[in-house]
Amino acid sequence: MDFEQLKAFYIVAQTKNFTKAAETLHLVQSTITRRIQLLEEEIGKPLFIRNKRNVEITQAGQSLLSYAERILMLVQEGKAEISTLQPYEDRLSIGSTSSVWTVMEPILKEYHKRYPSIAVMTKTGHSPDVIQLLLDNIIQIAIVYIPPSLPNFEVIPCYEDDIVLIGGADHPLSISGSIDIDELPALPLVYVNWGSPFHDWVIENVPRSYVPKLQVDKAEIAIDFVKAGIAVSLMPRSIIKNELSDGTLVEISVKRSVLPKRSAYVILHHDKKNRPCVEKWLELMTEFGYEVL
Repeated sequence: MDFEQLKAFYIVAQTKNFTKAAETLHLVQSTITRRIQLLEEEIGKPLFIRNKRNVEITQAGQSLLSYAERILMLVQEGKAEISTLQPYEDRLSIGSTSSVWTVMEPILKEYHKRYPSIAVMTKTGHSPDVIQLLLDNIIQIAIVYIPPSLPNFEVIPCYEDDIVLIGGADHPLSISGSIDIDELPALPLVYVNWGSPFHDWVIENVPRSYVPKLQVDKAEIAIDFVKAGIAVSLMPRSIIKNELSDGTLVEISVKRSVLPKRSAYVILHHDKKNRPCVEKWLELMTEFGYEVL
C-alpha cells in the first residue's frame, strides 16, 4: 500500500467516477484503475462496486476511507510544517471549537502581532474531532470542552463559561426579565446541545417526552432566530457577550434553578509543552488571566 494508491482511492471515493478522478490527478484513467486494483489485491477485498456511469464505495472501502483521509492529511501537514519553517523560526498549530475561538480570538491576535517569526495555523471542529487532530499530531494544542483521558497528555482546566437564557430586545420574556424553571418546557426554544453537564440539566427540568420544536447544531442559526424575535435560546455567555453588551440580546434569569457552566480545557502532549512556540502561547494565556501554567 503506497501513498499514490491511497490518493487515487480517496479521490475516486470523493468523485465516484474513475474518469473524474483521473482528471483531478492529471493522470490517464488506466493508471487510476491499476492503482485501485493493486490496493484491492493487497487488502483482499473490493473497495468499489463498478457500474456503467459511477462507482459506489463498499463497506471495506468505507472502513479504509477515514484512515486514508487521515494519512493524506498527515502528509500534507508534514509538508506544510517543513515549508513554513523556511521563512519562519517556528510554527504553532492550535485546534478548538468555534465557541472557544470567540474567547481565544484576542489571544490569537496578540500572539500574531507579538511573534511575527512564528507561523500560526488554526483548526476548528467539534471537541472529539479536535482531539483526533491532536492524536494525529496535526495540532500541538487543543482547547476543548470535553477533557479526554489520554496517557502522556496534560489536561489543564482553562475557564468556565456561564450558560444563559437569552431573548431578543423586544421579546415578551426579555421584557419580563425572568421565568420560573417550570416554564422551560413551554418556551419557544431554539435548542443547541452544549453537551454535558448542560444536556443533563435540561433532562432534569423537562418531561421525559419533551422534544424541542427546533434543534440546530450551529449557534449562529439559533442567535439569528432569537434576534428576529421568533424564539429564545440557551447560550454560553462568551458567544453572545457583545450582543448582551449592546442590548441586541437580553439575558433572562431562571428562577429556582442554577444554570450549568461549560468548562474548557487545554490539552497538549507532555513532550510539546516545552516547545518555545507552545510556551509563548501558554504564557500569553496567563497574561490574559487564564491559569494554565
